[in-house]
Amino acid sequence: MPLLLATHPFPDTVFGLWQIAEEEAFFRDELPLTVAEETELARLKNIRRLEWLASRWLLHKLTGSPQRLPLAKDAFSKPFFLGQPDLYCSLSHSHGIVGALLARQNVGCDIQVEVTKMPRLAHKFLHKKEDAFVRKHTATEQFDLFHVFWTAKESLYKAYGLKELDFRAHMRLEPFLWTGNGHTAGWVKKNSFRQRYRLYFEKLHLPAEGALIWTVCLPEN
Repeated sequence: MPLLLATHPFPDTVFGLWQIAEEEAFFRDELPLTVAEETELARLKNIRRLEWLASRWLLHKLTGSPQRLPLAKDAFSKPFFLGQPDLYCSLSHSHGIVGALLARQNVGCDIQVEVTKMPRLAHKFLHKKEDAFVRKHTATEQFDLFHVFWTAKESLYKAYGLKELDFRAHMRLEPFLWTGNGHTAGWVKKNSFRQRYRLYFEKLHLPAEGALIWTVCLPEN
Protein backbone atom coordinates (compact mmCIF):
# COMPACT_ATOMS: atom_id res chain seq x y z
CA MET A 1 0.00 0.00 0.00
CA PRO A 2 1.69 3.26 -1.09
CA LEU A 3 0.53 5.37 1.85
CA LEU A 4 3.84 6.87 3.00
CA LEU A 5 2.60 8.95 5.90
CA ALA A 6 -0.50 9.96 7.85
CA THR A 7 0.08 12.33 10.74
CA HIS A 8 -1.34 15.20 12.79
CA PRO A 9 1.29 17.96 12.62
CA PHE A 10 -0.92 20.45 14.49
CA PRO A 11 -4.12 20.08 16.53
CA ASP A 12 -7.20 19.57 14.35
CA THR A 13 -5.09 18.91 11.25
CA VAL A 14 -4.24 15.76 9.33
CA PHE A 15 -1.57 15.43 6.66
CA GLY A 16 -0.97 12.50 4.32
CA LEU A 17 1.54 11.42 1.67
CA TRP A 18 0.76 8.93 -1.08
CA GLN A 19 3.18 7.46 -3.62
CA ILE A 20 1.36 6.69 -6.85
CA ALA A 21 1.64 3.09 -8.03
CA GLU A 22 -1.87 2.77 -9.45
CA GLU A 23 -3.53 3.33 -12.80
CA GLU A 24 -5.98 6.18 -13.31
CA ALA A 25 -9.01 3.89 -12.94
CA PHE A 26 -8.09 3.15 -9.32
CA PHE A 27 -8.70 6.79 -8.36
CA ARG A 28 -11.60 7.43 -10.72
CA ASP A 29 -13.65 4.59 -9.23
CA GLU A 30 -14.00 6.44 -5.90
CA LEU A 31 -13.70 10.03 -7.07
CA PRO A 32 -16.84 11.53 -8.60
CA LEU A 33 -15.89 14.85 -10.18
CA THR A 34 -17.82 18.02 -10.85
CA VAL A 35 -18.12 19.35 -14.39
CA ALA A 36 -15.51 22.00 -13.60
CA GLU A 37 -13.13 19.35 -12.26
CA GLU A 38 -13.60 17.18 -15.34
CA THR A 39 -12.76 20.20 -17.49
CA GLU A 40 -9.62 20.90 -15.48
CA LEU A 41 -8.53 17.26 -15.58
CA ALA A 42 -9.02 17.10 -19.36
CA ARG A 43 -6.23 19.64 -19.79
CA LEU A 44 -3.70 17.42 -18.01
CA LYS A 45 -1.68 14.49 -19.35
CA ASN A 46 0.37 11.56 -18.06
CA ILE A 47 1.84 11.93 -14.55
CA ARG A 48 0.16 15.30 -13.99
CA ARG A 49 -3.25 13.64 -14.47
CA LEU A 50 -2.37 10.94 -11.96
CA GLU A 51 -1.03 13.46 -9.44
CA TRP A 52 -4.17 15.59 -9.80
CA LEU A 53 -6.43 12.58 -9.22
CA ALA A 54 -4.33 11.03 -6.47
CA SER A 55 -4.08 14.23 -4.43
CA ARG A 56 -7.86 14.66 -4.44
CA TRP A 57 -8.40 10.97 -3.72
CA LEU A 58 -6.01 11.20 -0.76
CA LEU A 59 -7.77 14.32 0.52
CA HIS A 60 -11.09 12.49 0.30
CA LYS A 61 -9.68 9.62 2.37
CA LEU A 62 -8.38 12.05 4.99
CA THR A 63 -11.85 13.54 5.46
CA GLY A 64 -13.25 10.16 6.48
CA SER A 65 -16.47 11.07 4.69
CA PRO A 66 -18.35 8.20 2.98
CA GLN A 67 -19.18 10.57 0.12
CA ARG A 68 -16.54 12.67 -1.53
CA LEU A 69 -16.77 16.38 -0.67
CA PRO A 70 -16.40 18.20 -4.02
CA LEU A 71 -13.69 20.81 -4.45
CA ALA A 72 -13.66 24.06 -6.35
CA LYS A 73 -11.01 26.74 -6.88
CA ASP A 74 -11.26 30.41 -6.03
CA ALA A 75 -10.16 33.26 -8.29
CA PHE A 76 -6.54 32.66 -7.25
CA SER A 77 -6.67 28.87 -7.89
CA LYS A 78 -6.77 27.99 -4.19
CA PRO A 79 -8.86 24.81 -3.64
CA PHE A 80 -11.77 24.87 -1.23
CA PHE A 81 -14.64 22.58 -0.29
CA LEU A 82 -17.99 23.47 -1.81
CA GLY A 83 -20.54 23.91 0.96
CA GLN A 84 -17.98 23.35 3.75
CA PRO A 85 -16.82 26.83 4.85
CA ASP A 86 -15.35 25.50 8.13
CA LEU A 87 -13.06 22.97 6.40
CA TYR A 88 -9.79 23.92 4.70
CA CYS A 89 -7.28 22.03 2.61
CA SER A 90 -4.01 22.27 0.71
CA LEU A 91 -2.52 19.96 -1.94
CA SER A 92 0.94 19.34 -3.35
CA HIS A 93 2.77 16.92 -5.64
CA SER A 94 6.34 16.03 -6.57
CA HIS A 95 7.72 13.26 -8.80
CA GLY A 96 4.72 10.95 -8.51
CA ILE A 97 4.13 11.59 -4.80
CA VAL A 98 1.19 13.66 -3.55
CA GLY A 99 0.48 15.39 -0.26
CA ALA A 100 -2.81 16.58 1.21
CA LEU A 101 -3.53 18.65 4.31
CA LEU A 102 -6.93 18.95 5.99
CA ALA A 103 -7.64 21.47 8.76
CA ARG A 104 -10.20 23.65 10.51
CA GLN A 105 -8.43 26.85 9.56
CA ASN A 106 -6.61 28.24 6.55
CA VAL A 107 -3.44 26.21 5.89
CA GLY A 108 -0.73 25.48 3.35
CA CYS A 109 1.41 22.45 2.55
CA ASP A 110 4.15 21.63 0.10
CA ILE A 111 6.29 18.60 -0.71
CA GLN A 112 9.49 18.29 -2.74
CA VAL A 113 11.60 15.29 -3.65
CA GLU A 114 15.19 16.42 -3.18
CA VAL A 115 16.78 17.45 -6.49
CA THR A 116 20.33 18.48 -7.34
CA LYS A 117 19.27 21.81 -8.88
CA MET A 118 17.80 23.26 -5.68
CA PRO A 119 21.05 24.89 -4.43
CA ARG A 120 21.34 26.72 -7.77
CA LEU A 121 17.82 28.11 -7.35
CA ALA A 122 18.19 29.18 -3.72
CA HIS A 123 19.08 32.80 -4.55
CA LYS A 124 15.58 33.20 -5.97
CA PHE A 125 13.78 32.45 -2.69
CA LEU A 126 16.23 32.97 0.19
CA HIS A 127 16.62 36.33 1.92
CA LYS A 128 20.28 37.16 2.66
CA LYS A 129 19.75 36.45 6.39
CA GLU A 130 18.19 33.08 5.57
CA ASP A 131 21.07 32.26 3.24
CA ALA A 132 23.55 33.13 6.00
CA PHE A 133 21.65 30.81 8.36
CA VAL A 134 21.83 27.92 5.86
CA ARG A 135 25.57 28.45 5.24
CA LYS A 136 26.33 27.84 8.94
CA HIS A 137 25.46 24.16 8.47
CA THR A 138 27.35 21.26 6.91
CA ALA A 139 27.10 20.67 3.16
CA THR A 140 24.68 17.77 3.66
CA GLU A 141 22.50 19.84 6.00
CA GLN A 142 22.57 22.77 3.59
CA PHE A 143 21.19 20.58 0.82
CA ASP A 144 18.28 19.60 3.06
CA LEU A 145 17.72 23.15 4.23
CA PHE A 146 17.47 24.56 0.72
CA HIS A 147 14.51 22.19 0.26
CA VAL A 148 13.08 23.08 3.67
CA PHE A 149 13.04 26.78 2.85
CA TRP A 150 11.58 26.12 -0.60
CA THR A 151 8.71 23.98 0.69
CA ALA A 152 8.16 26.31 3.66
CA LYS A 153 7.77 29.35 1.43
CA GLU A 154 5.58 27.45 -1.00
CA SER A 155 3.33 26.48 1.90
CA LEU A 156 3.20 30.11 3.10
CA TYR A 157 2.36 31.17 -0.45
CA LYS A 158 -0.53 28.70 -0.53
CA ALA A 159 -1.82 29.75 2.89
CA TYR A 160 -1.69 33.41 1.84
CA GLY A 161 -3.65 32.46 -1.24
CA LEU A 162 -3.56 35.73 -3.18
CA LYS A 163 -0.47 35.19 -5.37
CA GLU A 164 2.09 37.79 -6.45
CA LEU A 165 4.40 37.32 -3.48
CA ASP A 166 8.16 37.86 -3.70
CA PHE A 167 9.66 34.85 -1.94
CA ARG A 168 12.63 36.89 -0.67
CA ALA A 169 10.95 40.19 0.18
CA HIS A 170 7.48 39.21 1.39
CA MET A 171 8.17 35.98 3.30
CA ARG A 172 10.64 35.10 6.03
CA LEU A 173 11.43 32.19 8.36
CA GLU A 174 12.96 32.55 11.80
CA PRO A 175 16.09 30.47 12.63
CA PHE A 176 15.44 26.92 13.84
CA LEU A 177 17.12 23.67 14.85
CA TRP A 178 17.32 21.12 12.02
CA THR A 179 17.64 17.45 13.01
CA GLY A 180 15.82 15.86 10.08
CA ASN A 181 12.69 17.66 11.21
CA GLY A 182 11.95 20.97 12.85
CA HIS A 183 9.53 23.77 13.49
CA THR A 184 9.67 27.53 13.44
CA ALA A 185 7.65 30.69 12.95
CA GLY A 186 7.40 32.52 9.67
CA TRP A 187 5.56 35.48 8.33
CA VAL A 188 4.08 37.04 5.23
CA LYS A 189 4.15 40.82 4.90
CA LYS A 190 2.90 42.63 1.83
CA ASN A 191 1.37 46.11 1.77
CA SER A 192 -1.18 46.15 4.62
CA PHE A 193 -1.22 42.34 5.03
CA ARG A 194 0.63 41.01 8.09
CA GLN A 195 0.39 37.41 9.26
CA ARG A 196 2.61 35.12 11.32
CA TYR A 197 2.49 31.36 10.77
CA ARG A 198 3.59 28.21 12.55
CA LEU A 199 5.54 25.78 10.37
CA TYR A 200 6.52 22.15 10.75
CA PHE A 201 8.83 20.36 8.32
CA GLU A 202 10.31 16.90 8.05
CA LYS A 203 12.59 14.80 5.85
CA LEU A 204 11.29 11.43 4.69
CA HIS A 205 13.68 8.86 3.24
CA LEU A 206 12.41 7.04 0.15
CA PRO A 207 13.74 3.73 -1.24
CA ALA A 208 14.11 4.85 -4.86
CA GLU A 209 13.82 8.65 -4.92
CA GLY A 210 16.32 9.38 -2.12
CA ALA A 211 14.45 11.77 0.17
CA LEU A 212 11.50 14.11 0.30
CA ILE A 213 10.90 17.23 2.39
CA TRP A 214 7.37 18.10 3.45
CA THR A 215 6.19 21.27 5.17
CA VAL A 216 2.87 22.41 6.60
CA CYS A 217 1.90 25.80 7.98
CA LEU A 218 -1.06 27.45 9.67
CA PRO A 219 -1.66 30.99 10.95
CA GLU A 220 -0.86 32.03 14.49
CA ASN A 221 -3.78 33.68 16.26
